Amino acid sequence: MSSTDARTVDVLDVSDLRFAGGTSHSIAEEVKAQHAAGYSTGLVHVNGPLVAKVCPINPQITNEVELGHAELLVRRDPIRAGVVVIRHPAVLQDAARQLPEIEADHVVIVANAAPHDIDGHEHYQPELVSEVARRQFGPEPLWAPIGPQVRAAIGSRVPQGSLLDSDWVNVIDVDAWAVERDGWHDDRPVVGRHSRSSPQKWPSDAETLRAVYPVDGSWIVRILGGAEPAEALLGELPPTWEVHDFGAMSPHEFLSGLDFFVYYHDPKWVEAFGRTILEAVASGIPAVIPPHFESLFGPAAVYAEPRDVRRVVDDLFADRAAYDAHVAQAKQQVRSRFGYEAHITRLTQLIGAPAAGAEASPPAVEASSPYTGTPVTAVEASTGADTEGSGGQASSVFADVPGVPPDTAAPRALFISSNGSGMGHLTRLLSYASRADTELEPYFLSLSQAAAVVETFGYQYEYLPSMTATGLAPGRWHAYFAATVSQAIERIRPSVVVFDGTWPYEGIPAVRQAFPDVRWVWSRRGMWKAGQGADRLVKSEWFDLVMEPGDFAASEDRGATAKAEAARLGPVTLLDLDQLDDRATARAELGLDPDAPMALVSLGAGNINDTSGDVGASIAALWSLGVQVCVTRPEIAAGGGGHRDVHVVRRFPLSRHYRAFDLAISACGYNSFHELLRFRVPTLFVPNRATALDDQEARARFAAEQGLGHQLPAVTVDAAKPLLADLLSHGSDMLARLRELDPGNGAAEGAARVVRLAG
Repeated sequence: MSSTDARTVDVLDVSDLRFAGGTSHSIAEEVKAQHAAGYSTGLVHVNGPLVAKVCPINPQITNEVELGHAELLVRRDPIRAGVVVIRHPAVLQDAARQLPEIEADHVVIVANAAPHDIDGHEHYQPELVSEVARRQFGPEPLWAPIGPQVRAAIGSRVPQGSLLDSDWVNVIDVDAWAVERDGWHDDRPVVGRHSRSSPQKWPSDAETLRAVYPVDGSWIVRILGGAEPAEALLGELPPTWEVHDFGAMSPHEFLSGLDFFVYYHDPKWVEAFGRTILEAVASGIPAVIPPHFESLFGPAAVYAEPRDVRRVVDDLFADRAAYDAHVAQAKQQVRSRFGYEAHITRLTQLIGAPAAGAEASPPAVEASSPYTGTPVTAVEASTGADTEGSGGQASSVFADVPGVPPDTAAPRALFISSNGSGMGHLTRLLSYASRADTELEPYFLSLSQAAAVVETFGYQYEYLPSMTATGLAPGRWHAYFAATVSQAIERIRPSVVVFDGTWPYEGIPAVRQAFPDVRWVWSRRGMWKAGQGADRLVKSEWFDLVMEPGDFAASEDRGATAKAEAARLGPVTLLDLDQLDDRATARAELGLDPDAPMALVSLGAGNINDTSGDVGASIAALWSLGVQVCVTRPEIAAGGGGHRDVHVVRRFPLSRHYRAFDLAISACGYNSFHELLRFRVPTLFVPNRATALDDQEARARFAAEQGLGHQLPAVTVDAAKPLLADLLSHGSDMLARLRELDPGNGAAEGAARVVRLAG
């Protein structure tokens, strides 16, 4: 294509411009920002697979065209663009043949949604979309997830190096959304939500629904977008709710009549971004939303579990000063992180200054607002990608891995972790891999939503959503598991697969039959609750080797695995004692007082201010002894986690910094139990009795009976104080006995067994 024959624009937006919701709104907002900064914008419409009915281009986009902010390119003439921005991968996958000839310096695929719906239906295949983009435009495409949830969903399925470091978040004209507010709208909180009336956009059970949108008249609840899913759950629409159909009024008008915006959805639904949340905050009201949004919106919103929503709203309603302070800082966060300047910065970092277009005018943001994203960097095209026959479930995290390793290369191992309720399975596999990676190449496939930590160890990984995360029926999910594992094996050609979990999945025999030369290992911890899980042990026949990571409390093991055949290892921890930071370094790394007594609280979710619960009582007892408190992030219930005297620690592996702590209050999961004892942290153990299989009570009992620590079935201030005081005074002496009981870290032996089996 001759550049003189082509229509030239700085930015070419390609999408199905009929989308009714956030995708079109986002395009319109970016067009405004681009025009204000002097960039020229072209729009190319294609009929994608997600809009089933015949309808016109979204009015917001039409308005931008009519204002001269963008040009709608409808002819088949060739186009030359600095960057092509694809909005929604499914559009490119299904409708690329509708595109004219396009030449581009850069291509960005904005992933507005995860590949799968809540019912498991796959709207697009990232592997295929990447290949289509290369074929259509030439340059290696960059993938831009719209937020952390989508990043987690696609991160393992796009070519290595193609994922932008920062999310392509939606942007908003903060000043245009601002609403003047004089005080409360009523003597009760006026709470509202705005979304499409889709089941996945609403809570999936009546209890949660009533908790976040009360039906008793204590709040005025207003809804824009219809409430059919709520009506189906409750049997009727509550008479205290005010419900308006989608489009009955503008979102700006709707938000101007609220004091709070509360948005909760089906927990299985991956909410890509939540543009209505951004609009609410920009309008000047607190957005109360689930904690998983925190990685996206940060301090701009208030986070609460459903059970805590009423308290959070009522507390802010009772304290106008606190309400106003939150609104002020939240709007500043929105301005700096989601304002027009943020978009122009990422665009400038990608293609430089405008090459053509209208005279630049100042964007509607403060010039001093910082852009907090990581700079965009171009990536070289990857080679060796195997996309043929990838199928609906294939992940491209291993796309640059040659199909068969040469004879001189190290054998490969695929480590598969189940999801569990914490980090135990994934951490054990990392324990083996990090001690074997000089003799084999580790690759990871994990059901844990924390799978991304694998990358910090330098290993490639793929995230496989669990049955719970996908919402699929068991039979369908096991087939999905088998297909995904088979595709991973086909790509990386491992000599051995290591599975860590307590219930091997039904798809494993099918995978073994398809790849009979691959050896399989089951890493299966013990300490199962008595009388449970015996039927799972028959699955040992599926494996060439069963390894059991040891347990300090093995003498208390009364479960099905106690006498089952296995290669028994020493207790497995990711680190050894000599790998820990010294006390000063650990405290500096965590930002802690170098001299004050310090405790770690690592229990189940709870409110730090509620002394009737384990977490709150633990903190109160420690404070009464003059001990400062650190909590791991998952243990803070939203709405109760902002206390200035509680330090939040968010490191992995946190055990590297255990010398920072004088004592701990912890549950008795495999990882925490063995790390705290092996690394000599005096601990009050509080077993989680709600586990399905793990016998935490037996571990806590063992520690107490052996004088290695103390235990409580539940924490009260009065019961905990004398035990904690004793740990402060004598904890180090109590743990000295562990030298006699610790046979050494079994991770090295486990790694050696895997290496031998890999051959």
